[in-house]
Amino acid sequence: MEKELGGNAEKACLFTIGMKLKPFETIADLIKSACAGFGTDELLLTSCVVRYQYVMNHVMPAHIELYGKTVQDRIRHETG
Repeated sequence: MEKELGGNAEKACLFTIGMKLKPFETIADLIKSACAGFGTDELLLTSCVVRYQYVMNHVMPAHIELYGKTVQDRIRHETG
């Protein structure tokens, strides 16, 4: 797939496949990526929380399993 796609197209394809196969883990990873690196992507973080609030009770255990902290803890740490 890396030979056919690159950059944003590759990211979009992997995100779509992730949402079909492991949606809660994919959302947890998206929340982490919004907080990763230098500075927080506040637009992405807010969009994730608002858009996926109806499944957040399933995302929370996935986020804890993958990263060892709750979504609330991550947001408090990144925005505080």
